[in-house]
Amino acid sequence: MLFSASIFIPEKPKFFNLTLSEKLSYLSIGTVILYGLILLLIERFLGYKLSQYFYYPLALLLLFHLAGTFIRLAEFENFNGYLKGKISFDEDFLVVNEIEYNYSNLQDLVIYGNSFSGEKTQNYKSGPMYGNGTKNLISFTCDGIKVEKYFQLNSERHLDELQEVLIHILTTEKLPYKREYLDFINDEHRSFLLFELFIGKLIREKRMECKEGINLIGLNSKDAAEFRLKYCS
Repeated sequence: MLFSASIFIPEKPKFFNLTLSEKLSYLSIGTVILYGLILLLIERFLGYKLSQYFYYPLALLLLFHLAGTFIRLAEFENFNGYLKGKISFDEDFLVVNEIEYNYSNLQDLVIYGNSFSGEKTQNYKSGPMYGNGTKNLISFTCDGIKVEKYFQLNSERHLDELQEVLIHILTTEKLPYKREYLDFINDEHRSFLLFELFIGKLIREKRMECKEGINLIGLNSKDAAEFRLKYCS
């Protein structure tokens, strides 16, 4: 077995299972808006001047919002599902819940594996600061049957291991070459020597244009010139 990961089964939409910081933030802001509107309506439309004491709860609600802001700094996203089953990459086949699928039989293959537990989220102002690594997806069709599974990467190292295995099965062409499969490799891992050698091989065999290969690897001008001398002349 070259690589394995746990399958993630989504269970609850995020909105119905908020984290503590999200509950504090959304509830406090929503209550501030509603309470503030009520006070405004009373004073503007009923012409009744309210005591300043009526405005003190607004400060308390803002403190709840501030508490949520601090809590989020060490908070992980809710799981909103559970782990059940395994996917694994072997030398010649993909295994999903102990069912083997030969790489050569896979059609419409999509692999998104760039999310890991502990990574920083895109929540810059509210919500949990760290992800749980369950936004990864593999999808394919084999013998007319559609298979689609989410899976968890439990660390950055686990993500690296997946990328290394994908490079291996792509560059050895265990998985028959298709241009779109190269997009499974993220920018950081495209600089690996093994990946560069494979791109050079594709160019020499006229299966890829030189310019496209250089752009795919992301070479600077100096390295691009050396690459052209090796593979494009």
